[in-house]
Amino acid sequence: MKHFTKMAGGVVAVAVLAAPSMASAHSERSVSSVKAHVRNADQALTMVAERVKANDNAAAAIVQNLRQTQAATREARRLQGRAKKAKALRLVADQRNDNVLVLSALVDEVSDNAQAAMATALNNNLRGRETAIARLTSLATTLPAQAQAGIATAIAAISGNPTGVVNIAGALNSGEITPAVQPQLQQALTLASGAMFTGVNQLTQIVGMLPAPAQGPVNMAITRVTGILQSIFGNGSPTGGTTGGMLSNLPIPTNLPVPCGLPIPKFLPFAKAC
Repeated sequence: MKHFTKMAGGVVAVAVLAAPSMASAHSERSVSSVKAHVRNADQALTMVAERVKANDNAAAAIVQNLRQTQAATREARRLQGRAKKAKALRLVADQRNDNVLVLSALVDEVSDNAQAAMATALNNNLRGRETAIARLTSLATTLPAQAQAGIATAIAAISGNPTGVVNIAGALNSGEITPAVQPQLQQALTLASGAMFTGVNQLTQIVGMLPAPAQGPVNMAITRVTGILQSIFGNGSPTGGTTGGMLSNLPIPTNLPVPCGLPIPKFLPFAKAC
């Protein structure tokens, strides 16, 4: 069964934002501009799903979703003020996560010609999501305790969701992915799997910064995410390299296990112990 984010029913027309003049762009940059781009990206994502389900061409909607997501990312990066930047980065991380969940669920349902574009967008969003989370983690040291707890909650919600890993693994084992696109999806699975482990690491970094009353919920989140990893990935320690070398560069805790419970392709180092 494929898993989606919650999405509005029906096909939604994609609005194109008018570009602000160069003179006013910097002065008018705000969290609301990030929200506008995120809203447009979400509308385009809805259109992608609707067109795929209707066996229609989703290429234009995929491009629109990516452009609007990237525009939101740029706006968030340029914002001044730590609190505003943190709020904007959470919006970007959430949208990129939505993109990952929907695109990973659809990639084996589109035509051969569209698979490459969708796999490229999937990898772009996986990397962008992790960049946003890493920046949020870095910002947490400078924010009030309540904001730190909110960031920890956001990281736990994204890192503790195995849906992307399940969808990508299922696509790779569906027989529907063309040989040309398989390396891109293998890389996506490496990124998505590694992200769950790095999420635990990022939560561990944040928890020590919080006042005692706020540490309890974050420690519970760490326990929850670790439990999800253990339930999905079986027993053992992930070691060794993989195609593209992505996992070997991630701070994966050695006490977390390998994915024997999912149909994970054998190129992943996790699978060697299965």
